[in-house]
Amino acid sequence: MAYHRPQNNNGMPDGNAPQETMKSFSIGMVGNIVTQSFSRLGNRLGDDYKPSIIHLDFGQVVQTLESEARFDFLVIHLDHRWFFDVAPGAESVERAEDLVERIRRWLDRGPGSVLLNTIPYRPRSTVDSDLHQQIEALHAIHRVFFDLAASTERVGIVDAAGILSEIGYATSFRERNRILMQSPYAPAAANAIMDGYAASIGAALRPRRKAIIVDADNTIWGGVVGEVGAESVAVDREYPGIVHFTLQQQLKRLRALGVILCAVTKNNKEDFLEVFAKRNMPLTLSDFTTYRSNWNPKSENIKEIANELNIGLDAIIFLDDNPFEIEEVSTRLPQVECHLFPNARPEVALTVLDHIGSLSARSLTAEDVVKAEQYRAEAERKQARGAAPTLEEYIASLGIQVQASVNDPSHLRRITQLTNKTNQFNLTCRRYVEAEIQQAMDQGHVYSFKVSDRFGDMGLVAVAIVRDGMIENLLMSCRALGRRVEIAILRYICDRHADVQGIYSPGPRNQMVAGFYDDNGFAFQKLCGDSRIYTLEQGPTDEQHFTIAD
Repeated sequence: MAYHRPQNNNGMPDGNAPQETMKSFSIGMVGNIVTQSFSRLGNRLGDDYKPSIIHLDFGQVVQTLESEARFDFLVIHLDHRWFFDVAPGAESVERAEDLVERIRRWLDRGPGSVLLNTIPYRPRSTVDSDLHQQIEALHAIHRVFFDLAASTERVGIVDAAGILSEIGYATSFRERNRILMQSPYAPAAANAIMDGYAASIGAALRPRRKAIIVDADNTIWGGVVGEVGAESVAVDREYPGIVHFTLQQQLKRLRALGVILCAVTKNNKEDFLEVFAKRNMPLTLSDFTTYRSNWNPKSENIKEIANELNIGLDAIIFLDDNPFEIEEVSTRLPQVECHLFPNARPEVALTVLDHIGSLSARSLTAEDVVKAEQYRAEAERKQARGAAPTLEEYIASLGIQVQASVNDPSHLRRITQLTNKTNQFNLTCRRYVEAEIQQAMDQGHVYSFKVSDRFGDMGLVAVAIVRDGMIENLLMSCRALGRRVEIAILRYICDRHADVQGIYSPGPRNQMVAGFYDDNGFAFQKLCGDSRIYTLEQGPTDEQHFTIAD
């Protein structure tokens, strides 16, 4: 089987094509069931993606993992019979450990991701102690899977057991079909599992939206504060206040998972603030990175917030109870993903956030978890920039510190993440998986840079990959732009790699760096397709206000 990403002349996946154009990919499916039950998986990924789905022979899990077959996503779907015939036990856990070791070796040999599933099985026994041991063994199997997923971003786990528990095990299975045709799932169950796989694959392919902007009246609290007053809005543990109380808990949880929280509301500012001053709620005012409480159209306020945070409109989700406001924002700002919060139907309203696929992520880095604080600090930097008479004085006032690391395996996940989500300051728009970054570390130099200043720690925000005398890629999060850090990084590389070359490959959103090498002491050498190759002359000038520490 062929690995279905474009290959360059080094046999590596061609990441020079920008992420937005890499819509074709392969999904291999294998298991101890007939995987054709999931043949419509591609339809659930949306019109932007065109996967080729290859159903491997029934039961050929080990053979596939030991072969040279490569896929962008290898789905290994297993029911309980892979691990045990009658009841789970110690041998079942050993089978799980053996499977995981084979998966690790498959991942080590090349690119691609693996999707596993939790085991949809309800243990049964006539003896309570035996039942308890079975449950513990089933948990131990899952723990083996979870430990693998925690160790690499290239493994995802679809909770098939949880998905089918929502439908009901009694209606999910067709035991006769399992015995006769190795196809155990009823159509509704197969469709639900396919949705789970589509969500997991989508989380790996699509950038996660960064911010939720929420309405206030009848959304994060019940009632209109300007009419009923701060002490009378409904936000407590009794109906209807519990609907809004629970939404706040959900939003606070998302904030802890790296989502920026903002608010826009048509209210007098004083009334909006009074609710936070007088009411004991899950959300405090400090949980909001920024807010707008005025009578302007919400689309205008959302645009202001996007500019303040320096994020694209396509990184924003808007939540409001009013269909008119949803229509206004979705019409004027079609890039914003809008969702209605139907507070009068709590059974629906409180599942809205659960079903927003663009909030999904395979895993989180340390930088993701503190994202809200980082954007708050960025807003303070913008205020300082506006108050500084000159750019030089602003940069000098920041107290910038840059820490460089090279080939640090502990940064592998964050480096991979940056290469796949950075679009503007990205010299080639090449995308990498973890195995490719590890290979680059083995063959050359992968530099990672952490940046902090007096406003806070921005975390690991820049990456440079140098291999075979070429700056293969140089990229930096837009949050760190405007401080000449990128120029200092280029100087740092030039000081360590004499006669290094650079490459610029145009992408849909990286026009801002088209002249980066021209402006910083490199000379254009030649065209290579659409890419421009540069050679080092004098390089950029030294930065006067900060240095990069090793």
